[in-house]
Amino acid sequence: MEVIVKDCKSHPSCPHGPCLMFERHTSNGVKSGKRFYACSACRDRSDCNFFLWVDDFNENKRTQWEQRIAASKPPFTHNEYVKRRIAFEKLPKHARKYCRTCSLLILTDSENHIKHETIDNVSEEQIRQPTTLFQTLENKKYEAQYFFSHKTIEFMTSLLKKLNFTKIVLIGVPKIHEYLMSNESNSSRLASLLLDIDHRYMQFFGPEQFCQYNLFNNHFFGGKESKKKLKEFLTENNEEKVAIILDPPFGGLVDAICFTLQKLNRYWQKANDKGSESVPIMWFFPYFLEPRIMQNMPDLVMMDYKVKYLNHKKFGSQAGSVGSPVRIFTNISASSFVLPTDEGYRYCKICQRYVSKENQHCSKCNKCTTKHGNTYKHCDSCKQCVKNSYIHCEVHNKCVPDTKSHREMSGKVCRCSEVDSEGEKSNKCFKCFGYGHRKRDCPGNSKNQKRKQKKMKR
Repeated sequence: MEVIVKDCKSHPSCPHGPCLMFERHTSNGVKSGKRFYACSACRDRSDCNFFLWVDDFNENKRTQWEQRIAASKPPFTHNEYVKRRIAFEKLPKHARKYCRTCSLLILTDSENHIKHETIDNVSEEQIRQPTTLFQTLENKKYEAQYFFSHKTIEFMTSLLKKLNFTKIVLIGVPKIHEYLMSNESNSSRLASLLLDIDHRYMQFFGPEQFCQYNLFNNHFFGGKESKKKLKEFLTENNEEKVAIILDPPFGGLVDAICFTLQKLNRYWQKANDKGSESVPIMWFFPYFLEPRIMQNMPDLVMMDYKVKYLNHKKFGSQAGSVGSPVRIFTNISASSFVLPTDEGYRYCKICQRYVSKENQHCSKCNKCTTKHGNTYKHCDSCKQCVKNSYIHCEVHNKCVPDTKSHREMSGKVCRCSEVDSEGEKSNKCFKCFGYGHRKRDCPGNSKNQKRKQKKMKR
């Protein structure tokens, strides 16, 4: 399956805005020609069950979904939420309550929330930092909320100042927005505009500070007014300098994100008469998705900084010796992207950029090649550096993970067939990197081995 990347204004809509068009592939990875519409934000039908074959699109079905969209809207408008917050702030601290079950500031209707999970004595600091009140969403395929660690926030804000940025568009980055709104003095403050699909922020930030927004289809839930606000914010007056920072769900569609970023870049170019220049971007994403990003936006470069999160075991302080796999992809000059030396980063004079301590310069590749984990080794056959755990497969003539323990490798030769049964190389396994089967059917998968053992016992 692949997303058909194009403007989706004419597409049918679900509660998350205009849907994206997808095309199904056969089991061999060949395009079937069957196209359908589905939710742009949710990769799981249990989160949003909109599905419609392109040929079945008609006005009757559009009307049905418009009714669902209306029913899914928040109970208050953005301006009404602001009025509620102002009234809430006037209450004495002992009377301030927040209902986590309803995601609502409680005013005079506390009896309706008796059996709900509530937070009492809400402070001014909590109002300025609503993520401390929210129930965290952790759906990696939709609206995962993994918040930056304090060290990451301080590094980013310090870097932005050193690079002389004055206005920051934050897409799915509420922690930096909260930090800038509550900790900076008015004289040196970085202006920020938060764009996020989570409507709960409307209770705490006004229309000048927050817009409910879907990155995957460039949809503004507040309509033309919200879009106008973004375009005004992107306009650079006098010595102002704008940057876009985004931290989307890692299960999100890279192609759709890149298509939206190209749109945002055009907004910035038009607002500032920039012509062929590009708006500065900092995109937080796992290192292993670098090829997909480079395919769509080749001007981005992956920096070595390991981004840490507060509420994620693998990406936080418990990430282990190799650290978080999340990196920053940016079109800002690598030489000016200064990384903290007190955290082990150093400057490579040959590459003219900061790198991690394990990222050693390879004289054969003429660059620092390690992306994650232990220092990479150079393979003369492949003529490139590979992970230390890889071995060269003579059949495929490339380096693959050493999976001897999974019965996939024997004598440095991969046992997978070189091509699939139909002579196609599309049926590829991303576990052993061989052909002839998919990852779920890989003989090296422990679950598959257990299934085979059960069948043999029967």
